[in-house]
Amino acid sequence: MRSPISAVTIVKSRTEKLCNLISQLERCSPTPDELVIVWMAPPSDLSLIQSDKFDIVHKFVTQEALPIAKARNKGMLSAKHENLVYLNVDAVISPTLCRDGLLALKDNTVLFTSVVFLPSEHCNKPYSAISKTEKQIGYLASNDETLPDDDNNEIPSRNQGNNHGKFSDDSICSTVFFIRKTDFQKTGGFDEGYAGFGLNDEDFFTNCRALGYSLEQLPTRTFAPHRPNYQCPVNHLLDFVRNAQRFHSKWGFYPCLNVLAAYAEKGFINSNFEEKGLKIVQLPEKEDESNDGVNTSTPHQPTAGIEFTSFHSPDKNQVRLSSTA
Repeated sequence: MRSPISAVTIVKSRTEKLCNLISQLERCSPTPDELVIVWMAPPSDLSLIQSDKFDIVHKFVTQEALPIAKARNKGMLSAKHENLVYLNVDAVISPTLCRDGLLALKDNTVLFTSVVFLPSEHCNKPYSAISKTEKQIGYLASNDETLPDDDNNEIPSRNQGNNHGKFSDDSICSTVFFIRKTDFQKTGGFDEGYAGFGLNDEDFFTNCRALGYSLEQLPTRTFAPHRPNYQCPVNHLLDFVRNAQRFHSKWGFYPCLNVLAAYAEKGFINSNFEEKGLKIVQLPEKEDESNDGVNTSTPHQPTAGIEFTSFHSPDKNQVRLSSTA
């Protein structure tokens, strides 16, 4: 049985994850009515894949590459139903996901599942198999408040100010979330001004809060592979700092303070960024891949004149996105 939900995902090269996600959605009861797949790269052999359980709508790039924010917006605005669920392509979802989301979703509300990050080799199994063995596996990060803290040395502390420094429950929550299409349009979508890695999720959910939306967690659990360099993605330093500057110019505070603190501890940025503004002090050298696959970086002086410009806050009266995008 189908439900009046449009599922949306984006994919670039992880086609095996896409096949797994489609299989999981087919096992849902009920299934979504459609799955919108936005391809961030040129078409592949799977670019016309279909399902007997629901409609699959493929959206393709019209340029060399499609940035994540633009791909997400294209998918969400192309959906035919008012009830939307966004899914990371590598998520391992519960068979009850569509039912649980549809029953709980309301106007001016964003619903997200609890997410448990596991070693990637365990995420190729069916949901039921992972559920039976997750305690033995041990989780690496989660936004699930019911899990004991002593099982986890990766998740940032939850004892921080009002969502102002987590790296990030917002980032984790974007793994699977439900929202009405009308409410998504009111947000202006994901900010396409962010470039590269980091903070687009934090910006989107901060925007939802600013609009007065209620962010609520479903009891439904999602599994996902652990993300490398979760705490301090050194190879994305320039993107992350630039995006943090944009975020600060819009919202008046820096997000993901523990990531920025880790950068400061490594000597990459100024330690007094909250008082003096965020600046690059040193750039990481090439990663050292000789330590049994563990990447390490040491700083060096940046090229002369490197500087990041400030970003102007966007017009508070954001233009409503067209659903014909």
